[in-house]
Amino acid sequence: FARCFQMAATSSLTATAASALVLLKPTPSPLASTAASFLRPISRCSRFQSVKTKATENDQTAKKPQKVSSIVCKDCEGNGAILCTQCKGSGVNSVDHFNGRFKAGALCWLCRGKREILCGSCNGAGFLGGFLSTCDETAE
Repeated sequence: FARCFQMAATSSLTATAASALVLLKPTPSPLASTAASFLRPISRCSRFQSVKTKATENDQTAKKPQKVSSIVCKDCEGNGAILCTQCKGSGVNSVDHFNGRFKAGALCWLCRGKREILCGSCNGAGFLGGFLSTCDETAE
């Protein structure tokens, strides 16, 4: 801005070229009161464009956005994983020995000790109708 202003002030340009290069126009500040104003340059050298915005009152009659029907998987609640059905989320399959006097456990063969398995409804995607989903229709 200062470079354009100095160029217009020091160079010997015609009146129309000088007015085209540097015109100062009072514009109301959006944050200040209406009495306060500031000057902004309108020039060919200006790099940035000014944008005017207007704040509006909250209009209750305006259309509200329509609620998008959720396609989140109901079985896993969008996580993509459910508790292991074999070990019930413990990660260990316990086996009773000697009429319940001794319990032995090994890692669950289904979840391999991770306590969760992929959801069968969404195939681990977390939503229906996804890339790996077997459902052809969306949930309503």
